[in-house]
Amino acid sequence: MKMNFKIIIKAAVIGALLLLMLIPLAFVKGTVSERLDYKKQAEEKITKSWGQEVLAAAPVLNVPYKKLVKEDKKDVYKSAWYKYTPAVLDANIEILPQVRYIGIFKVPVFTAKVKMKGHFASPARADMASPSAFVSLEFGTLKGIASTPVLTWNGKKTDFENALEGEVLSAGQYEDALRMLAAPAPSKNERMDFEISFDIRGSNSLSFAPLAKDNKFTVSSSWPSPNFLGGFLPDERKVDAGGFTAVWNVNSLSSGIPAYVNGYNGALPLITVSLMFPVDNYRNCERAVKYGILFIALTFLACFVFEVAGKMPVHPFQYILVGLAMAVFYLLLIALSEFIGFAWAYITAAAATVGLISAYARYGVIKRSGRKVWYAAAGLGALYIYLYVLLQLEDLSLIFGTLGLFAGIAAVMYATRNINWYEER
Repeated sequence: MKMNFKIIIKAAVIGALLLLMLIPLAFVKGTVSERLDYKKQAEEKITKSWGQEVLAAAPVLNVPYKKLVKEDKKDVYKSAWYKYTPAVLDANIEILPQVRYIGIFKVPVFTAKVKMKGHFASPARADMASPSAFVSLEFGTLKGIASTPVLTWNGKKTDFENALEGEVLSAGQYEDALRMLAAPAPSKNERMDFEISFDIRGSNSLSFAPLAKDNKFTVSSSWPSPNFLGGFLPDERKVDAGGFTAVWNVNSLSSGIPAYVNGYNGALPLITVSLMFPVDNYRNCERAVKYGILFIALTFLACFVFEVAGKMPVHPFQYILVGLAMAVFYLLLIALSEFIGFAWAYITAAAATVGLISAYARYGVIKRSGRKVWYAAAGLGALYIYLYVLLQLEDLSLIFGTLGLFAGIAAVMYATRNINWYEER
């Protein structure tokens, strides 16, 4: 038996053409990255003008005292503050979401209506009583403060202002970011009750630090697709098409926050709610493009089997045209998804690609009607259905993709079982 060099040469040519298809796929990947960059720039413009991601650590009782320090070998007394956390904090946050646009790009923004109440326990230190004490609210940025925060301290109301003195929480990576508002709150050696209300605007996510000994955070919104992040997941949550409600109960033993946070250098624990869109078109397109070379390879392999088994010659240029059509599918997907959503964009782009390649097989390759054309269309359609299902199964994509690839190889082996790969003597 001797080798059939015609088949070997044709297989080598197809392999070279497959490598050539990496060029248009690289162009498609670059286009996806470029659109993602445009989206990020649009998000930055909106968040800078509306409000960035919200980080709030509140409230903290600041009590002044004189600290003895050494300066030039002399003892000097400098102002310092005890930072005292609440015994109980009950916070209710209502998130009012909006969607803002720049061109075709959209970003979720919100106004959060925050109401806090609770109390500070009677301090263990006798020197914690001071008429100059104040309560602070500490934020990642003050840009989004939409209404002046109001403090009700032991029954008396007062407004918060920019802090002229005091020290922000020393909280690891957040130390440089925090900004402080202050309201006068004379401290006593007894229980001190408080209520705080304010509105804050932001985008994408809202984070709170559970500083109290016992914390309860209740967050609700009409946004249907939240993402719960941070150091703690909610104890209770309800998510449906009408919005969500989530409840956290966190104590100081799990948060690691001491009653006095002077000199605390640990990472600040956070409760975080992120507003996200149910489908990120660009991320799905980016994932789809990763399978591009595999899908073109499977199509070329099917054409090669069809050519060998059916004795129907396919010119290398025809392989190139089919590969380019499959590469353009991803550009169609990206462009259409910006206007009609990912699902409909996928259906439209896949139908157009399958129709184009099937018509080309009918009039450019086989040049007659028959079952072979329908088999080709059905096989290509099944390939795109498989890709769509694969994109939806994020957690199961590996096992589903592996099984699909195994099934594809098995189908090729079955279809080529009767082919004589050697020439007769």
